[in-house]
Amino acid sequence: MFRSEKLVRITAQVPEPFISSATAVLTQFKLLHLIRIDETYLGHLGYAAETDGNLLKEYEALFGEVEGTIDTLQARPHGIVPGQRVLPEERVIPEKEVYKVRERLAAIRKEVESTLGELGTAEETLREKKTLVDRFKLLPGDLDLTRLSGRTFVCWMIGLAPAQGLEPLEESLSQVHHAIIELGSAKEQSEILVFGLMKDRHVLERALKGALFESIDIPPKATGTVDALISDLQSAIITLEEKVRSLSGQRETLRQLFAQEILTLREKIIAARQILSARRLFGKIDTSYLISGWIPERLFTALGEELAQVTEGQVIFEKVAPEDLREVREGIVKIPILFNNPILISPFEKLTSLYGTPCYREVEPTVLFALSFLLLFGMMFGDVGQGGVLFAVGYIIFRRLYKYMDYGVILMECGLSSVLFGFLYGTVFGLETVIPALWFRPMDSIPYFIKVSLSLGIVLVSLGLVLNLVNALRLKDYENLLSAGGLAGALLYWMSAGLAMKYFLTGQVEPTELHLLAWTAAGLMTLIVVHRPIYRLIVRKEHPGRILRRAGLLTELMESIVELFDDLIRFTANTVSFIRVAAFALSHAALFAAVFSMADVLAHEKAGSFSYWLVVGAGNIIIILLEGLVVSI
Repeated sequence: MFRSEKLVRITAQVPEPFISSATAVLTQFKLLHLIRIDETYLGHLGYAAETDGNLLKEYEALFGEVEGTIDTLQARPHGIVPGQRVLPEERVIPEKEVYKVRERLAAIRKEVESTLGELGTAEETLREKKTLVDRFKLLPGDLDLTRLSGRTFVCWMIGLAPAQGLEPLEESLSQVHHAIIELGSAKEQSEILVFGLMKDRHVLERALKGALFESIDIPPKATGTVDALISDLQSAIITLEEKVRSLSGQRETLRQLFAQEILTLREKIIAARQILSARRLFGKIDTSYLISGWIPERLFTALGEELAQVTEGQVIFEKVAPEDLREVREGIVKIPILFNNPILISPFEKLTSLYGTPCYREVEPTVLFALSFLLLFGMMFGDVGQGGVLFAVGYIIFRRLYKYMDYGVILMECGLSSVLFGFLYGTVFGLETVIPALWFRPMDSIPYFIKVSLSLGIVLVSLGLVLNLVNALRLKDYENLLSAGGLAGALLYWMSAGLAMKYFLTGQVEPTELHLLAWTAAGLMTLIVVHRPIYRLIVRKEHPGRILRRAGLLTELMESIVELFDDLIRFTANTVSFIRVAAFALSHAALFAAVFSMADVLAHEKAGSFSYWLVVGAGNIIIILLEGLVVSI
């Protein structure tokens, strides 16, 4: 928490006969960030390893087969989605595992395919017959299809057309021999039987298409009356349903028999693919593979012991701290980071990453981000009832939708924050007469709420400035301590914000305080503008004349002036923007006022309490969906 996991760069030299076992060990640890050898000097010298492309393609084909079998067998457990990586506990050696997986998968498919194929055919036939019954029910029951079939010179079509379109249809067919017989009506459409000469079929089809005609496809060999055909089809449907139920029972037996094994095969295939893909990042020198990457320091000893065991002690395994690497010190190599947050904070890592990933030695801000996010959400969306609804929805997502579990946790925490501020504001589903306000009611204390929002803005902006200072010290970026985003800018902001808050709270500021602020601000702004040449003069011990002769000195000064004014505007805008906290909370209360007003009017007109509570319930749903989304953004 507040800092990412401490990493070390490991290098392992593994003899070729043991590379599969060693890669399986690395895969089992799951926390190795590999370094691409082809991006290092060894890769440039041609020492990059190669992956067996044919073996990888075979695993790709096996993965497609196992996914199809899982879907057909309905063996996919809840929460597992196609392509999700689930590694088996045991080690997987791709070269050895492929034969076992291929043979066992073929045996399982042979066992289940006959039953599942028959079930699929029966289900498809059942759907077709049910669709046919639905089509026939649109026709008159005494219509004899025997008399319509087998015509040589006459074509016919049955279907539905808009009732108001029949007259234009007649006009469009006036130049050809035809007959339109209206059999009945369904809603605003008419059931029609259209006759025409076979040679004019294309004319008929074009005219019917223009009249929005929906054809009822009749099987070519259908004979007898429509009622008799429907009766025969329904009997066949009953038989097919019994067959489908029987085959479904057999599928359930097969699922219980093979589900766990087929899922284990899937996991082994995924692990083998990952191992083969990872080898593309390895290096190879003579008969040894070279593996390099970043791993948490706490796992170094355990990984070394596992590698020594599977390679019979023939592995060379070393670690180097990031600070000891010249490439890291010079900024050539960027160290990855591994977040290290409690379970209630870790879901916010997704939101932190949207703003960017912190550097390895910087403060890891997810905890502060999460706390400020929840604080602001609760202040803007404070309501006991609606917060409870958000918590319940988040809990359902957390328990039922594994893929979105992190968002369920965030929603539950937002709901709790909303409930807390609901008690502070004294509101339950917009009702302010149910519980007393433990702090204040937003609509009754607008000036006070604005002051609270601005104070919160100053605190959070100050927190950002403190983090900048800490990061500059950790990265030894001392030059930026004198910039607008460093200590000089922080002092200028804190003095200005302090006097501004004193004026808001007391309504007065002493003239001496203003004079002190003006002189101090002038000095700090001057320091910010000239901080780069001053830093070079003090730290790098350069001669003053050399600094003045620098061709880029004027450019540096102009850039510093622009950056200064940009940062001053940014500090002011960011602080003032926190008025939105009060604005959204007030709009929340205003929306409730509008909902209750509409409910009162409707209840008065309808003379009933049901209408009142219906409007209140619908209004709460709209507010939760609409304003909850806006506040989150």
